[in-house]
Amino acid sequence: MEQTRKNTDTAFTISGRLLASCAVAYMALPTILFLLGWVRPLFSVPAAMAVAAPVLRDGLLGLKKDGRPSSDTMPALAACAALLEAVVALLNAQSYQTSSFTILSGIAALGLFMALLGSRVQLAAVKGGYDLAMSEPEHRGAYRVKDKDLIRMLSRSLDQKDPWILLSRPTDWDEKLVEQSFGERASERRARKTAYILLAAGVLAGLVFLLFGGGISGGAAALTAILCMGAPLSSTLVAGVASLRLQRTAAAAGAVIPGWAAVEELGGVDTVQVDADELFTADSAMLEDIRIFKGGRIDRAILYSASVLNQSCAALRGLFRQIIEDRTDILYPIKDLEVHQGLGFAAWCDNNRVLIGNRAYMEREGVPLPELEYEQKHSQNGTLQILYLAAMFVLHYVGGRNAARGLEMLQKENIRLLVSCEDPSLTARQIAEVYHLPEGMVTLLDQEQCTSLAAAEQAAPAAENAETCCMIHTQGFASLTGGLRAAEQAQNAENSATTVQLVSVWFSVVIGVLLTYAGSVGMLSVVMVLMYQAAWSALSLAVCALKQHNG
Repeated sequence: MEQTRKNTDTAFTISGRLLASCAVAYMALPTILFLLGWVRPLFSVPAAMAVAAPVLRDGLLGLKKDGRPSSDTMPALAACAALLEAVVALLNAQSYQTSSFTILSGIAALGLFMALLGSRVQLAAVKGGYDLAMSEPEHRGAYRVKDKDLIRMLSRSLDQKDPWILLSRPTDWDEKLVEQSFGERASERRARKTAYILLAAGVLAGLVFLLFGGGISGGAAALTAILCMGAPLSSTLVAGVASLRLQRTAAAAGAVIPGWAAVEELGGVDTVQVDADELFTADSAMLEDIRIFKGGRIDRAILYSASVLNQSCAALRGLFRQIIEDRTDILYPIKDLEVHQGLGFAAWCDNNRVLIGNRAYMEREGVPLPELEYEQKHSQNGTLQILYLAAMFVLHYVGGRNAARGLEMLQKENIRLLVSCEDPSLTARQIAEVYHLPEGMVTLLDQEQCTSLAAAEQAAPAAENAETCCMIHTQGFASLTGGLRAAEQAQNAENSATTVQLVSVWFSVVIGVLLTYAGSVGMLSVVMVLMYQAAWSALSLAVCALKQHNG
């Protein structure tokens, strides 16, 4: 019932914001088109501000240094200045009729509309991610490791001392992720600082007109002109569009990125932990040859291998089940299975202790082996993989297309791989060769490191406060890397687009100062300001779209 209530509240919020957007649009556009002196602005601006109360609230509170910054701050300041100008126009009707000062209430109302529209787009993005998360039965959550002991353990064989490691473990979508989706953005932090400068420029222009002949009417007109010209119409819309495109791009890979904080976390990731089973499917391994040792039987070697690997190694399970034609009924029961990470397996099978593994494991267990030259000859000097069990199995791995695309993206971003692998025949070098990766990009985790990982996953509920989920994704390497790519594109797009916005504000401040010096800042026409704002907004939205498309 509680979840149903929350869903209903979300639906009402989205519908209410949409209606508010339409209402403000209805008031803003007629105001721009049919300005008839000072009467219509006086009634339209308060009405627009009433409908856009959330924008005013968040925007004005965003001015407080201890409050949350908001992209609504500059549109809210422009609306307040327009209201002041309308009131001054009412109180000084005769002087306004004989002056050349322009009432910019329509521009301010349009700014409120665009801010509400941006909020609506962002709500749609969050709802889309929520719907995707609810539609999938099982998910994994991607987390950046913050436990220093675990980082030290996992990075033991890496050159970097303090890597940003991304882990993935089973998780569920909850209300914390919804709150995180509406979290503070980097663009909002920059917008607050810029809003202080814009407000200072507007107040300065107003004081100049007030003290040097323009009177209170000129001061109000100058203040409003600076703020309406400087407050970007796309201030909130850019963030909303970036969020919506992020949600759709990530959803195509089966992932959800909950908010800007998660985007920033993913942007700093330089190491990803993945299981070898996600790089190599059951169809990846192929049997090239079998070499029987003296006194060995090929049928017994295959049956023992299939019995043990059917319960221990997903990557090799498919190969040996294919050899026995999926007749699992002929497999022997397995007891006391031991997994030695990166080395092999030990188990009791048919009243015999069976050892399966690589050369290092067999040497450690004292098993007689052929000469190394013999092994290198049949493995083509390490190109093929070798697995021992009373016989020498010569294996060949083929990479998957989806995994190859994900690894190519990681390679471009210089992200390393920490691979946990139960298959004793695979090495870091062989994984890199199969997928044509540079040397050093792949590191295999040893038994101690894998044990630490398993312990961290079991202790996950206790670490919820220390770690924040960066991504919800389906079980698959392609989903994880697809989400990483979507986050990187969104971060580049929003940063670039908001930089264009900040340039527009600074440019507006410079123009405002020059026009104040010329004594004409309060006489800017509505059409001129509208065309100026439309040009900058179109540019910022185009930059946002192009960056996310080309990423």
